[in-house]
Amino acid sequence: MKKYLFAPLLLAICFAGLFPAWAEEEDISYAEAAPLMQLAVQSPQDNQTWEEHSALTVSFSCEGAVSMEAVLRFPDGTAYTAQAEGNALSHQFAADMASGEYWTTGATLTLTALSADGRTAVKEITVISPRDQLIRDMFAEAERNSTDKYYRFAPAQEDWDRGVCKNFVMRLFDTYSGAYRMAEYPELKLYMPKNKSKKDSAPYDYGIEWREEGPSDGAPFEIPIQFKYDSELSKEENMEKCREVLHSVRRGDFFQMVGDYYYGNGPHSLLFMADYDSVNDEVRWTDSNMKGERVDGARWGYIQYDVTKSAEWFVEAICTKNRGCTIYRLRDDLFIP
Repeated sequence: MKKYLFAPLLLAICFAGLFPAWAEEEDISYAEAAPLMQLAVQSPQDNQTWEEHSALTVSFSCEGAVSMEAVLRFPDGTAYTAQAEGNALSHQFAADMASGEYWTTGATLTLTALSADGRTAVKEITVISPRDQLIRDMFAEAERNSTDKYYRFAPAQEDWDRGVCKNFVMRLFDTYSGAYRMAEYPELKLYMPKNKSKKDSAPYDYGIEWREEGPSDGAPFEIPIQFKYDSELSKEENMEKCREVLHSVRRGDFFQMVGDYYYGNGPHSLLFMADYDSVNDEVRWTDSNMKGERVDGARWGYIQYDVTKSAEWFVEAICTKNRGCTIYRLRDDLFIP
C-alpha cells in the first residue's frame, strides 16, 4: 500500500519545481513582445484607376513610424518614389502630360513604414488601367439599367428607342467615355460608330459591322477578328471560322452580329462580360432586346445582365449565308486627361 502512495508524492514534488520556471518564462515572453505596426491608408483605394491628369494622390500614416516610403511601379519596370520623415506621407504622383506622357497601364503602389527599432509595415495597392476602369463602369451601368424600370423593359421599335440593342451598348459607352482619351490622339473626344448602312453592307446583311471609322476619327476600338460567311467554303469550314471568333472573346469586348437565334432573327449588339470559358464552352454578356415582346403592336425589349450561353449556340445562330459577326475591342492606350 505504501509503494502506491510514494509514486504520486514523487511526481507532485517534481511538478511543483517545474511549474514556477514555466510560468516565469511565459510571462517574460509576453511582456517583451513588440506591438504590431499598422498602416492607415487614406488614399488611394485598392483597385482604383488614375485621377484626372494621369495623377495618383497618396496619403497614409503609421503610428510609431519614423520614416515612410511610397513606390509606384509600372509593368515596364519604371518606378517613382516618394519619401518622408515621421509617421505620415502625402504625395501626388503625376505624369508629365505637357511632354506627352500619359499613364495608360495599371501599376503597383507599395507603401512602407519604418520604426526606430527596425520594425516595418508594408502594404501593396493595385492601380488598374483606365481601360479596365471604363469596362467596370460600363458593367455597373448595365447592372443599374437592368433593375431600373425605365430601362429594364423599354420600347425597341424605332431606331431611336432606348430599348434597341445598339442604343443600349452605346449608352453604356457614352455615359463614361467623355472622361477618357487615346494617347495616340489625345485631342479627340471618344465615340462609338453607328452600324454600317444596309447599302454599304451589301452583299452581306445589315448588322455585321459598324461604320468604318477608326481611332483617327475618335473611335477607340480595334477589330481583332471578324467572320463573314464565305460561300466558297463548306458549312463546316465556315462554322470553324465562326468558332474562332467566339473563342477569341475577351472581357469588355463589344459584339456585332447577324443571326437567327431562338429569340429573334436579324442584327444584334451586346457587351461581353468575361473571357471565353474554354472549359465549359461558354460566353457571358449583357444586352437589350435579345428577348422582347409586343406591347400594343410595338416591340419592347428586356435588358439581360450577366447571362450565359455556349459559344456553339452563337455559332449555330450566326453561321448562315450573307451573315457574320465582328468583335470590337477597346484600345489599350486610353488615359484620363
